[in-house]
Order: sequence, then structure tokens, then C-alpha cells
Amino acid sequence: MKNKKIGKKSQEEMVGFVLIVVLVTIIALVFLAISIRKPQAKLESFEVSSFVQSMMKYSSSCYSSVERRYDIKDLIKACLNREKCLDEKESCDVLNETLSGILEQSFKPGAKNPVKSYSFKAYDNNNRTIINLKHGICTGASSGTSLLVSSSIKAELEICS
Repeated sequence: MKNKKIGKKSQEEMVGFVLIVVLVTIIALVFLAISIRKPQAKLESFEVSSFVQSMMKYSSSCYSSVERRYDIKDLIKACLNREKCLDEKESCDVLNETLSGILEQSFKPGAKNPVKSYSFKAYDNNNRTIINLKHGICTGASSGTSLLVSSSIKAELEICS
């Protein structure tokens, strides 16, 4: 008789233990689901500003002389003046190709990604557009910055999340 009571008590303890494990597992899954659905934080303006400043120092594949490559800042100026690279490529074509690659690799915009779209524009004092690159559609919050490339050229980048 004692064996039956001990056996029944052990079964009750096992059932209780299994219920606790199942309950803890369900709670953990709920917390995991909530943390996965949390939206990504948008980029802050200072981050966008830092990105643009460092992007302007990126060396392109366009040479102005045998020893000197254009960085993005110089390439924007060269594009405004319709200069050619040492290898006879148009500076505007190299600028477009280089900036497109940098922005695509840096932000990877898309509906399922934290960055939904970007817009980069450089223009002169007369509001003539030097380059205008856009990808995606901005429907949410945005962060942006503008930077003086030179006394006559301004660049702007807007990132939407």
C-alpha cells in the first residue's frame, strides 16, 4: 500500500514538473516573439552626417593625374565642371557608379530592411543638380544631413526607416 502512495505521489510531482517546464517554455517563446518584432531604431542625424563626411573622403577609380585619385568630394567638383578622368571616363559616370555602390552596400534599402529608402543629391549655388540618386519610397521617419562640399556645392543625404 505504501508503494502505491509513493508511486502516485511521484507521478503527481512529475506532472507538476512537466507543467512548469511547459509554462516556462511558452513564456520564453512569447518574449522571443516580442523581441523579434521590435522595430529597428532609426538612424540619428549625427550618424548620417558622419557617414556623409567619411563618404566624401572615399577614393574613386578616377585619376586626375598619375599620382592622384579623386575622392568623392573632388569627383563632385569635377562632374560639375564636366571634367574627364585620366582614362577618358566621364567624371559624372564614375561619380554615379561609385556613389550608387557605396549607398547600396551601406544601407541595403528594402521593405523588409531597417532602411526603406535613401536620397542623395548634390547641387550648386544656382540649384543645378550635379547628381541625384534615389532608391526606395520614403513612408516612415527620416534622418538627413547637408554638407558644403565647397563654397559653391552642397550635398544632402536623407535616410528613411
